[in-house]
Amino acid sequence: MSHFSGLRPRELKKNEYQFILQRMVTVLAVSAAAVAGASTQVAAQSQCTNYTVVRGDTLFEIAQTAALSGGFQEIYNANRDILPSPNVLEVGQVLRIPCDDGNLPVASNAAPARVATLTAAEATQRPVRFLTGGNYAPFTDENLPGQGMFTQLVTRSMELGNAEQDFEVIFVNDWGAHLSVLLPSGAFDMGFPWFLPDCSQVGNLSPSNAMRCTEFDASEPFYDALVGYYTLQGSEYAQADEYSDLYGARLCRPDGWFSFDLEAEGLTDPNVELIFAASEEACWEMLTSNAVDVVTYDALPAEKDFADLGLQEQVVQLTPLASKQTLHVFVPKSHPNGQAYLQTLNAGLEQLRLSGEWFSLVRSGIQASAEN
Repeated sequence: MSHFSGLRPRELKKNEYQFILQRMVTVLAVSAAAVAGASTQVAAQSQCTNYTVVRGDTLFEIAQTAALSGGFQEIYNANRDILPSPNVLEVGQVLRIPCDDGNLPVASNAAPARVATLTAAEATQRPVRFLTGGNYAPFTDENLPGQGMFTQLVTRSMELGNAEQDFEVIFVNDWGAHLSVLLPSGAFDMGFPWFLPDCSQVGNLSPSNAMRCTEFDASEPFYDALVGYYTLQGSEYAQADEYSDLYGARLCRPDGWFSFDLEAEGLTDPNVELIFAASEEACWEMLTSNAVDVVTYDALPAEKDFADLGLQEQVVQLTPLASKQTLHVFVPKSHPNGQAYLQTLNAGLEQLRLSGEWFSLVRSGIQASAEN
């Protein structure tokens, strides 16, 4: 399996999604308040309202009080235009609390989106050809409504960004060929969904990861995923709150997952021993048998995996180390119309976020995937 994304390209079973939505409230929930100073009682709030952040608030507590089934992630998804991270709130921020039916309350003083239109010189005589692949629920799969949540987000962004620009989405399930052959050759114009490394640290990346920065331009982020770190109760690493605290540890990541986040933080040889196990389950088996010290991969399936193995009481989540990784649309830097296409796509995405349609598509996409 190629290291094409931060989530392993598999579909979750139907009953896993309800579990995941319930567990979302615990991912990255921290004991300290999200704003400086002593914690105070979270002010009353309810679904389908705008809520003003007060001193001591956290997304976790706000979601609990509002009884949101999707927890803090649901509020974060609904307010990504003002929240750079689910862990950081500012007093006075106005958050939209989602409605029970998936809609959002009207945001006050929303600025109009900027709409981009290709000039005649930039436009082509054929449709823009988007490349993606299947078996990646809930993001991209031909058997899901709208061919997956991410496909729907791209489609609506293009429609809103420039209704005059024709485009098509083509599925090629050989993911390993997307960035190495099909996009660079010009057979396709743009590809999705791809995780983007921290390109400011490109010197720390391996050649296969660095090429995402050096060979491609990326859209604005369409979706955020959280990567978690886990160890056992009583481990010498259980109190780690900086990546350097893991130096000397044996880290396990399932085969098929990216490594650029580890490279960027120096979590590679000789600082750590990085082991790619055959499966997620193999990582947990190695952790419980003391063959490795830390397990790290995407937080949502990780939570499900160690719960299924009955390890809830043994596993410690290293919440200060959890990182946000973002999914994008890529276009080769050599593409003559690449920047114009990205401008159109980004303008449409901005409208999706400001209108609340982005949140509705994400929520319905997850639910539709659970029903298939």
